[in-house]
Amino acid sequence: MQFFDRIDELAALEDHWQRTGASFFIVWGRRRVGKTELLSHFAQGRRSFYFEATDTTERNQLHALSGELAVATANALYRQAPLPGWDAALTALADFARSGPTLIVLDEFQYLATRQRELPTLLNRWWRAAGSSLPLMLVLAGSEVSFFRDEVLAGRMYGRRTGQLALKPFASAAQFVPAYSPEDKVRTYAVCGGMPYYLQAFDDRVPLGENILRHILHRDGFLHEEAELLLRRELADPLNHVAVLEAVARGHTRTSQIANATGLGSSQASQVLRTLERLDLVVQRRPVTAGPSSKKTSWAILDGFLNFTFRFVEPYRSRLRTRDEARRHLEGTVLPQLDHFVSRPAWEAICLEYMKREEEAARAGPWWGKVRTQARRTEELEVDGAAVDADGRITALASCQWTNAPLDRGEDVFLTRMEAHIPDAGEVRRHYFFSRSGFDPRLIELAAADPERYRLVMPEDLYGDRS
Repeated sequence: MQFFDRIDELAALEDHWQRTGASFFIVWGRRRVGKTELLSHFAQGRRSFYFEATDTTERNQLHALSGELAVATANALYRQAPLPGWDAALTALADFARSGPTLIVLDEFQYLATRQRELPTLLNRWWRAAGSSLPLMLVLAGSEVSFFRDEVLAGRMYGRRTGQLALKPFASAAQFVPAYSPEDKVRTYAVCGGMPYYLQAFDDRVPLGENILRHILHRDGFLHEEAELLLRRELADPLNHVAVLEAVARGHTRTSQIANATGLGSSQASQVLRTLERLDLVVQRRPVTAGPSSKKTSWAILDGFLNFTFRFVEPYRSRLRTRDEARRHLEGTVLPQLDHFVSRPAWEAICLEYMKREEEAARAGPWWGKVRTQARRTEELEVDGAAVDADGRITALASCQWTNAPLDRGEDVFLTRMEAHIPDAGEVRRHYFFSRSGFDPRLIELAAADPERYRLVMPEDLYGDRS
């Protein structure tokens, strides 16, 4: 896989590599997010030992580790007499690190700790007695998010680490499909999310629809079974979780709506959602100004690929039995609905990230709530985006449109009205307008007269392609 970006992540690793004394670093993130590629890239040109564990017996793990040590040290004895236990393995790793600055990576560490429950304790003891005095950067990495949060960061290894990095998906698909138009780069991001494992499969020499057909809709496609395999790796019985994800992908975003759509009780639906949240598969959204105890909540699928799959693949598997049926599904269902699918949450997420960066905001997100009308009644209204500074004040509002029609002057009227109704709005300095299809002349005139107040942004502005 070609290596892209990850500038900040590599800089964080480099900082810990250069520090005086030993470093104990934790890297974790969802499967397919690119941990192994990042750490392998970082290891290039350094004296290093890299071991990627598999879900097998402890004996097999130690034999595999011994084999890798035999290669790294050019000592065939490790292969002839495999290490009998983790005490011996840690001693061998210490011996390897004594020769000079050394990077040791134990990837998919959760598999090792699952087979040897005392390994975190043994590792703590070893670090205190030997590892911390060596010219060593030890990296524990893995993809079981809940394990790393509960057992590594907050569990028995709490206090040992010198740094940590939660690896997130890319915020754009642009670097993976450079030949696509700006619009198709956004659509690709909507379909694949920011997961490099998915994005690298797409070939920008063919239309986006053909990539969707070949890799997702065809039964032999690279990603056709990916969603089910992912859930089965994380969950013993994912039946209810699949039902909940399908409901959210169809637009049922409140807990009560999800319960009704799936036939699960409200408490059971909440429990399933919490499990998916711990796995970083869904996120609970609140108005950007609301506190963590606010009951104004909705749910969204974090992973664009899962959102696409549970919207267009899982409910329609009976339509995908043959290649002809898959193409009919693409042309009759997927492509006609694709731009509606792109509009939220993918396009909004791209816009909010841009606004947050431009405003140097502490956070950016949607706002919704009850607003009093002229008839002295209330209705619930939503603003696509609001940027909030470090003091909790809103500095900018945004409208994000992914339609065939130019964004019109009425959107500015709406945002101006909402300034008076959003708590902590303060003095809103700017209005951002994000549009796939341009802007009407009156909005263009406003922006030309006061460019500090009005910002007009199209996909080609986001990707530097506007001529």
